[in-house]
Amino acid sequence: MTKAKYPVKSLAKALRLLDTLGNYENGTSIAVLSKELKMGKSTVHRLLATLREFDLVWFDASTSNYALGARVLRWSDLLVRQNLLIRHALPILRDLVQVCHETAYVAVLEGTEVIYVAQHETMERLRMNEAVGNRVPAHCTALGKAWLATLSEEEFHELYRSVDTLKPATPNSITDKHRLWEHLRKVRQDGVAYDFEENVIGGVCLGTVVRNYTGKPIAAMSISTPTQRLRGEKLMTFKEHLLEAARRLSAELGYQPGPSPRVPQEATMHSAS
Repeated sequence: MTKAKYPVKSLAKALRLLDTLGNYENGTSIAVLSKELKMGKSTVHRLLATLREFDLVWFDASTSNYALGARVLRWSDLLVRQNLLIRHALPILRDLVQVCHETAYVAVLEGTEVIYVAQHETMERLRMNEAVGNRVPAHCTALGKAWLATLSEEEFHELYRSVDTLKPATPNSITDKHRLWEHLRKVRQDGVAYDFEENVIGGVCLGTVVRNYTGKPIAAMSISTPTQRLRGEKLMTFKEHLLEAARRLSAELGYQPGPSPRVPQEATMHSAS
């Protein structure tokens, strides 16, 4: 995340407050916000009052709790409509969930992390769940490994140049970057990356990349399932449906498979734009 050279402190406080409010499904009180943000109650109250004027915060008089306001929802809708990737991804994720009955995601790579930008949840009571906006280490996820596999060896080692040991999310996570690179070579051959309880114990995930009109990776798409529902040929079936969904999204973003004089196959670069 790029840091502002001359940050406006009051604005920064208001944004932190909104971000914190988003963590409470039913809203929360001034006292809780004051404690969590380490701000005085009077400061929190003034910020909330200002944000209410712009419909960014809603006040529930029956509980004295504050929650995110309607304008945030309108911004969310605008983001979906304005963002080409998300706008095209959501109906495809919905279709993928309908045939696989498991939660599907789209994420982008930022540094050594993936950020979830879209999801469609299964209706199964037991399901995997990563909220949109969550960041997780790329090396622990099928999404991240699928994208990392598109990098050249030089790009990969430059990305992890300052990292000696990769931080594990579970005991199954790959922690050695040289072992990770060898693993990524297999991912590149298969076209799909797998995460067998490397990010969450009890969860299996498979992911593949989505490309734009230049042939460059613009996102990664995945299916996640609890380990207890993984039976028989399900993994192979999921792989086929995932690859088809990723091909469909890539095509809608202008990607045409095959060699291109503009983007040689051996020189694929990563891009989150």
